[in-house]
Amino acid sequence: MIHLPPLNDATIVRVTREGGIAYLPGLARPRSFQLGDCTEELRQQIDDALQSAAPHAEESSAASPGGDQRIYRVEVVMENTATASSVSFDVPETEAPAALVHLWKDAGKRR
Repeated sequence: MIHLPPLNDATIVRVTREGGIAYLPGLARPRSFQLGDCTEELRQQIDDALQSAAPHAEESSAASPGGDQRIYRVEVVMENTATASSVSFDVPETEAPAALVHLWKDAGKRR
């Protein structure tokens, strides 16, 4: 399990779905959330999705999962701290909690 920073320390959350046989640009585009611009309800939804995904997390690797396997890559960026930093992790699609999948799908519809 990965250690998540408190969401109030984060400025951006990105969720990307990667892997699979065919590359589809619309599905590969990261879903980014500027937390300062989010409603409290959306911030809570993001927090719930990250908390439910953390137990399934694997350290992010630069390599693509390849083949017919997909992952959700999550990046939490903290720019409000003394030094900018980020936490990133991967969640296999087969283990992805519904809250994370829902967050990724809904963000794609808003574009």
